[in-house]
Amino acid sequence: MRGINTAYLDKLDEGQRKYILTGPGKFFADNFLFMPGEHAYVIGPTGSGKTNKNYNLVNWLKHTDVILWISASKDNDIAPLFYMGKPVNLIIPKYAGIDITLGGDPVPCKKSIVDTPDDVLYAIKNDHINILEVRRAFHEKNNLLDWMIELFQIIAEKLGNGTMPRIAIPSNRTRGSRISVFLDESQWLIAGSRVTNDPKRVKATAIITENALEIRTYGWRLVISAQGFTNTPPALRENMACAIICNNAEIDEPARLRVHCHPGPNSIWIPSSHFKRNECKFVNRNGETMPKRKPLPWPNYPKDEQDRDNAARMRITYGRTYHDQPPEEAEAEAELFPELGRFSALAIPPEKAPLPQYGRWS
Repeated sequence: MRGINTAYLDKLDEGQRKYILTGPGKFFADNFLFMPGEHAYVIGPTGSGKTNKNYNLVNWLKHTDVILWISASKDNDIAPLFYMGKPVNLIIPKYAGIDITLGGDPVPCKKSIVDTPDDVLYAIKNDHINILEVRRAFHEKNNLLDWMIELFQIIAEKLGNGTMPRIAIPSNRTRGSRISVFLDESQWLIAGSRVTNDPKRVKATAIITENALEIRTYGWRLVISAQGFTNTPPALRENMACAIICNNAEIDEPARLRVHCHPGPNSIWIPSSHFKRNECKFVNRNGETMPKRKPLPWPNYPKDEQDRDNAARMRITYGRTYHDQPPEEAEAEAELFPELGRFSALAIPPEKAPLPQYGRWS
């Protein structure tokens, strides 16, 4: 196992520093954290804690990768992301509305308004947790899926022809991008034939599957969660090199993952049906894990009790205005990327009062 840079250790919280210096922690780092573009598949039924496992991965990867979280837009799923020690950048399609308050006061965050899927790439901020709020931004589901299909097509095209803007955290001095794209509860966008035959979702799944392996070579990592292992098509599952197996996960094939769910009657390994909700197994691309016999607990997020209380009280309200139903007049003061695109950084913004800072990154 490789050594760990002390500058990296200094970025970690106390619990992370202790864990990464253990055998299982180094195994996790060497086989996932320090491997750019290594995809991961988080598997478990409803109630198995998949979203919390994704929060854990965000809290690790934020030190090496730019984070883009594609929101499921339900159950306040984005609230814990405001307590990751970094400011939040909400990327919202034009005309769609979202308000986030805590105790009646607006929660400070950046709002980047985009018009086309291409604009998303220039709205990503390398020193923020980026959240793409798109699922409730469209009145018609087919328009939403068309928009997301175009987004992934553009990502693949720009990476392939060398026109993709470099996306990496400020401290990363190497060439190329390092970004992790999280798709929590992915069935609304991608799904295998056992889940849906909707032609739009089938097309979206095909586009993402086609490009999953290719974008890895450019430093783009996908972290996809699903309720069942076969909820995504075989070609996509094969490209998800690593797996996070949650409690009650059912995996019959491949054998490298099945053995961690159903180790057999004479094995001393603990089956996934006996995992606790806060436990999981990280499995690398070779089917290896550490420790082999049992899962490990992953902390609940936010870690701080006061932050957990604030996240639970945070109110996220989606407006009844939609990108595919533009009003007669757009608000003149909206920050608009489509006219500026990659040159938006050259624009002189209007005078604005600074937002109050709060939380653990104030």
